[in-house]
This record gives sequence, C-alpha cells and structure tokens, in this order.
Amino acid sequence: MTTFLEAIGRGFTTWRDDVDSAAAELPVIGSLFARDWRILRFETGKVTYTNTAGDSIDIATTEETAIARAEIARMGKKGPLVLRIAEPLGFCRTASFPVAARKHLDEAVELALPRLSPLPASDIVFAADLTQIEESSGRISLPVSIIRRTTLEAALDRAASLGLEPAAVDLENERDGIAPGLDLRDGRSAPSAGRSAFAFAGIVCGIFLIATVGLLIDRTLRLDPAHADAHRPASLEARLEAAITHAEDKAQSGSAVAALADLSRRLPDGAYVTSFAYDEGSVRISGLAWDAAAALRALDSAEEFTRAAFDGATVRDDETGRERFELTARHHLSHADDGS
Repeated sequence: MTTFLEAIGRGFTTWRDDVDSAAAELPVIGSLFARDWRILRFETGKVTYTNTAGDSIDIATTEETAIARAEIARMGKKGPLVLRIAEPLGFCRTASFPVAARKHLDEAVELALPRLSPLPASDIVFAADLTQIEESSGRISLPVSIIRRTTLEAALDRAASLGLEPAAVDLENERDGIAPGLDLRDGRSAPSAGRSAFAFAGIVCGIFLIATVGLLIDRTLRLDPAHADAHRPASLEARLEAAITHAEDKAQSGSAVAALADLSRRLPDGAYVTSFAYDEGSVRISGLAWDAAAALRALDSAEEFTRAAFDGATVRDDETGRERFELTARHHLSHADDGS
C-alpha cells in the first residue's frame, strides 16, 4: 500500500512540475511563473553558494558546517535551489537514434549508455534533455548529461549537511541562464515555475467549485421555490381546485359546490377566483380579471346570481396585469339544477 501511495505521489509531483514548466514557457504570462534560482555549485574540494541577487561565497570542504550554515543564512535562502555539478565531474554527450525511437527515448538512451560513456552502467546517472531534440535525415539527436552515481550522492550529502534542499540537480554546461533544464535525480525536466501555475489553477478551480456549489444550494433552497411561486399556472382550473377544497371545509350544504360550478361557468375568459366564501347563499369572492367590470356584469346578468356588487375598489395587479377585485352576490340554484 505504501509503495502504491508513493507511486501516486511521484506521479502527482511529475504532473505538477510539467504544468509549471509549461506555464513558465508561455510567451506573454510566462514571466509571472519564472523562478529566481539559487545555485550550489559542487566541485572537488569546495562548493560555491550563489543567492538570487548574484552574490556568491566559496565554502571549502574543510570549513566547519556551523560556520558555513551561518554564512548561507546571512546571504539569504529565498528562492528554489539548483545543485549544479561542476563540468569536470560529469560530461554531456549527444545521442542519435532513428526517428522511430522518439516514443521510447529513455529506454533508447539507457541501451546506448555503453557507447556514450566509459563508466559502468550501474554507476551512471543520466538525464536526456527532451527539449533540445533535433531531427535530420530520419534521425533524432539530443544531449544527454551523465555523471557518476557516487558523485550525485556526494553532492546531495554535502547540500544536506549545509541545510539545503535542492529543487533540482543538473550538470554545469554552456547554456544561457541559470535555471536548470534537467533534474539528474529522476532524469526528467527540472521544475521551472516559481509561482506555481498548478497551484494557481487549483485555487481558481476551487473558488469556482465553491461558488458553483453555493449557487446550486441557493437555487435549491431559495430560488427554485420562489420561481415556482412566481410562475405557478394562473389557470382557472388550478384556482378552482384550491377554492373547492376550501369550500368543502366551509360549506354548510351542497350549494357551495354548485356556486363554484356556476362561477366557473359564468365568469368570462381571463377571470378566475383566488378566494371563495359561502354562507347560506351569500357568496364573497376575490379574484383577478382582465376587466373586473365585465366580470361583474357577467355575474349580474346570470340567473344564478343576484345583487352582484363590488366590495371595494379594483386594483391593477402589477405581476399579472389583471385587475384584482372583490365582490359579493347571492347565489340561487338554477332551474336545471332544481330539476336534476
């Protein structure tokens, strides 16, 4: 299980470094992610520490560790550190392969080590610079940095003794700049992003995720119910169903249901009841209509209703555009109902 988790961790670190390296090479915003590197140059008999301002100090192997650490702390330890192996302790070779080997360059370089270096393969640490691939006449070539494994271990031990933890280990060469191109510890491209583009993207995605979840919760708990209330169908059937339920509780006889049925039949199109009260033949209703006066006339001219009159002024409803009205009337069973 531990090995599996370590593999996942290494894969995640590699992915993060690849994203940061790619971001640092972007044409416009790449400078935002560029690193100011410190350098610890390792050579026989001494190391040279250089801070981000370019100030350097030589530290001999015989110098006391406590004094060396104090000098490094005085110069500053801000910025990532590259452990740079001096050129005499390693060498760079150009490896050439058929174009077909492009997808398996690490394996191809490993097989080519006997002709690239006189050192025994078991004591070799190498890193191929995949960013410097050149193609010509059906073949590809790229530089390969090679050092002894014992040299790498000695350099890492020296850095650790000085309280330094390198972000990359590379071989000194003539390329421009001080940023490492490779990391000899794992043979991959060295991380080049200072402000981590991966972390920045993760923070932005996290903010968007939190905002999205918050909006969904707000919509579920607040907006959806409010939207449903605001856009509930204002059909006569839906309103009458609620009115009938209310009437069944209030009605003292079956005439309340008959009054509702007559209302639904006599009210003009576009008019509907929002509340209904029935008391021994007296009907009090509230409702909405495009023309409240027309609704009143329709009831007044119906044989089932008499003494229809508004019980207050009509008011235009801003939400629906209809007139809100209240009226009272007397309800009588029609002759058709009497005969049934």
